[in-house]
Amino acid sequence: MEGASKEPTFFKIIKTGFNTDDLRIPPKFQRHMINELSETATLELKGSSKCSWTVQVSQIERDIYFKNGWQKFIKDNSLGDFEFLVFRYERPMHFTIEIFDKTACKRNNLLEKSTRADNTKRPRGRPRKCNRSAAGENIQSCQSFELKEIKEEEEEEAATLPSSGFRSFTSIMGKRCYNVAVPVDFSREHLPQGYYNIVLKNSKGQKWKVKVVCSGNTVKLSAGWVVFRRANQINCGDICTFDLVGRRTMVVHVIPK
Repeated sequence: MEGASKEPTFFKIIKTGFNTDDLRIPPKFQRHMINELSETATLELKGSSKCSWTVQVSQIERDIYFKNGWQKFIKDNSLGDFEFLVFRYERPMHFTIEIFDKTACKRNNLLEKSTRADNTKRPRGRPRKCNRSAAGENIQSCQSFELKEIKEEEEEEAATLPSSGFRSFTSIMGKRCYNVAVPVDFSREHLPQGYYNIVLKNSKGQKWKVKVVCSGNTVKLSAGWVVFRRANQINCGDICTFDLVGRRTMVVHVIPK
């Protein structure tokens, strides 16, 4: 996938009544946009430059909020409680967004959901044209680029990936992060049973071996994880996204706290 990105990011966990009517920008993040404030901002789903929403931006005392248009974004993307959004500030008042569901896995049917919501009702203020075929081509090109970077010994594993796209999950690092719990739905669908090693790669392509430990329904990344964490300076509160790019190979993207 992409290399390390310099664009500032923040995340939000959706909770009905708390941030579904409007969205408060984290105070520490505001410094990135305070000198570029305008009356509106553009929200775009990552991987789909043809599908975007315009939201009103309001400054109330020291706080900045997404107001009118935010509810439309929530509805069109069928967002529910405890779904996890990562916002990346790409350019002045323009954000790209990744959505993770309650199982901590990246949603892969975003375009279908947003299009289905748009087809059900067509009120004013709907997102601009959502060209699903164009977005699909962007995703396909991203996949092709990543596969080319996998070494020959990994090509056979990479070829087993489903054509619908990469599979991923996200985890927020705790204080005592000696291992990483893998979501049950993700492990059942994408990881083999038993005890074995997998390869973790950072955004530079450097590799570490980590042992997968299975105990009942619990699957964890165990021995070797602490070494990976220290080598990549992963701290408490950082967000790690694990992209499965081969049968036993993952690329780890880190969003600092």
